[in-house]
Amino acid sequence: MTYVYETEMAGKDVVVEYVLSSVTEDIKVVDMTWGGEYHRFNWMNEVGQKNLMTSLEKDMTDRMCRTGKYLRNN
Repeated sequence: MTYVYETEMAGKDVVVEYVLSSVTEDIKVVDMTWGGEYHRFNWMNEVGQKNLMTSLEKDMTDRMCRTGKYLRNN
């Protein structure tokens, strides 16, 4: 099962589809758009990557534990 996280970076909408790997137990980015255009995670600078991964970890935790500000009406 994949999850979709939406945010804004550098004034553009970012939509990230991600999954929790059963093998590595790490979050993996499946697909990503920036400003409506296809974008790769590795095109981001290191700071941007770390910030996005932190946000994805919080989103995943909130979804699994059903707590926090990222919780959606699911």
